[in-house]
Amino acid sequence: ATSHAGVFVVTTISFFLAEIGDKTQIATMVLAAQFGNLLAVIAGTTAGMLIADVPAVLIGHAGAGSIPYRLVRYIAAGLFAKASMISSIV
Repeated sequence: ATSHAGVFVVTTISFFLAEIGDKTQIATMVLAAQFGNLLAVIAGTTAGMLIADVPAVLIGHAGAGSIPYRLVRYIAAGLFAKASMISSIV
C-alpha cells in the first residue's frame, strides 16, 4: 500500500524531471536570480501556470465522457506506425 503523500511526491518529481529545461523553468530561474525574491517568483510562476492549465483541465474533464477512446487508440497507433515507417525510410 502506498500513501497519498508518496503518490504526490512521485508525481511532483516526475513532473519536475519531465519539465526540466523547459523555457518556463529557465525563465523562472532567471527571474529568481535577477530579482532575488524567490518566494514572489515561485508564487507568480505557479499562479501563471494555474491560470493557463486549470481551464484546460476543467474543459478536458467535462469532455472526457464523450471521447471515443477506442477510436483514439486506433488513430494514435496508425499515426505511430506511419511515423515509424517514414523514419525508417529516411
